[in-house]
Amino acid sequence: MVSLLGTWLKWLLILLGSLVLLVILVNFIVANPQLIQFDLAGFSLPEVKASSVVVISFIMGGLFGLLVSLGAITRLRWSNASFKRKLGRRDAEIQKLRANALKGLT
Repeated sequence: MVSLLGTWLKWLLILLGSLVLLVILVNFIVANPQLIQFDLAGFSLPEVKASSVVVISFIMGGLFGLLVSLGAITRLRWSNASFKRKLGRRDAEIQKLRANALKGLT
């Protein structure tokens, strides 16, 4: 029961935090209406709000960070599974050695 309550509370806090972040980002975009124009390699892009560029860069950076950390998390999970298999084999060997030692005492 406690675990279920903790899970709901966690999701509620994530939802509220996301909602607060969304309100802050929308307020930032509305409060900063300056237009900028990009010239990339001779191509002129249409004018966009500077705040929109900042927010899109922020979101893309967060997504890129998640993508990069996903590789590290996957590698660590594989390593953890390998260590668990090794630990299981060593535990079985210890149990076998203990059983053989006890047989020698009798």
